[in-house]
Amino acid sequence: MRRPIRSPRLATLCLQGNTAASTKDNFNRVSLLEEVVRIVRERLDWHPIDALVLPGGFFWLSRSLGATTFERRRSLIAAERFVSAITTALAKLKELSPGIRLVTGVMAQPRDKSERTEQACLAFDQSGLIGAARKMFPTQAESGGRRFMTPFTDDYRSGERFVDLPNGGLAALHSCYDLFGTADHGSDGGARRSAIKVLRNKGGRVGEGHEGFRARRDTSLAAWADLVAAKAPDVLLATIHAFERPGLDGYWQRHGIARASAAHGGALTIGAAHFLDSLPRDGSTLAAYGVPKRELSAGVSRRAHSLAPLHSAVVAVHGMNALLRVFEPPQNRWKAKNGRTA
Repeated sequence: MRRPIRSPRLATLCLQGNTAASTKDNFNRVSLLEEVVRIVRERLDWHPIDALVLPGGFFWLSRSLGATTFERRRSLIAAERFVSAITTALAKLKELSPGIRLVTGVMAQPRDKSERTEQACLAFDQSGLIGAARKMFPTQAESGGRRFMTPFTDDYRSGERFVDLPNGGLAALHSCYDLFGTADHGSDGGARRSAIKVLRNKGGRVGEGHEGFRARRDTSLAAWADLVAAKAPDVLLATIHAFERPGLDGYWQRHGIARASAAHGGALTIGAAHFLDSLPRDGSTLAAYGVPKRELSAGVSRRAHSLAPLHSAVVAVHGMNALLRVFEPPQNRWKAKNGRTA
C-alpha cells in the first residue's frame, strides 16, 4: 500500500499565446523553460516540488508517436532536440527537489492524413521519458468530419499513463480532455463513449458501424476503468491546450478538474494551459483538492472548488509571458485524509 511521506507539491506553467505549431516553436519554449528553472532555483521556500507541469501542446514533435509500444515511444522521444533541455532542467533542480518530474503536453503531425493532430502528455525524469499518455478520449468535434482522432486500444490498459512522485504518491497523466474520461469513473460516461468513433489496434483500424467495433470500444473503456481503480492515483495531472482568456475556463474547472477530484477520493487535480489573450491574475487556477463525492451528482450546480496557489511568479523571455504557480493541498486537510497527526 502506498503511503506518501508528505503532501504533493506541484508547479504549473500557464503560457500566454497558442500551442506550438511546428518544431520551430520549440526553440523559444526551451528558452522559457530555462528561465522557469532559474526562477524556481531562486525560490528556496518553493521546494521540494514533485513535478513541474507545462501546458498541452507546449512542444511539437518531429515524428508522431502513433499506435505502438512505450519502448518505441521512448526511443522516438529520445531523438527530439528539446529532451536534452528537459533533462538539464531536472538536473539543475534535483538538489532542491530530489526526483522532480517534468510533465508536458506535445503535439505532432500524424502519419495518416485521415488523422487529426496527435496529442499526448509526457512525463520525464533525469533519465528521459518515464510516462506517456497519448490522447484516448476525443471530443465530439475531434470525431466529426472526414478526419478522426483515433485512440490506440493498448493505451486504455497502459501502466505508463501513471508515474511515481518523489513524495511517494502516484500521478495519472492526461492529455487535455482525457481528464473528463477519468472523471467519468463510476458513471456510464456516455458523452465520452459516443465520441470514440474509430479505434486502432495492432491489427489495424476499425470504425463505427464495423463488426466488432462496439465490443472493442466497450472493452477498452472497461479496461481503463479497472486500471484507474487498481492504481488509485493520488494526483491527476492534465496538460490542457488553450482557453481564449481567463474566466472562460469555468466549465473545465467545475466539470473536468473538480469532478475528477470528486470521482477519485478528493485527489489533487491540476492542469496547465495556454491562455490566448491574457494570463490569469487571481483566478483560473485549474486546481482542486478534496472535492466531496456529492459533487458527482450536482450537475449544472457543481461548484468549482478552486485551489489557490501557495506561490506564483510571472515569467517573461523572448516576448513570451507565462505564469508560474505552486500548489499544495492544505496541510490540515491532507493530514486528516492520510491519517497523519503531525
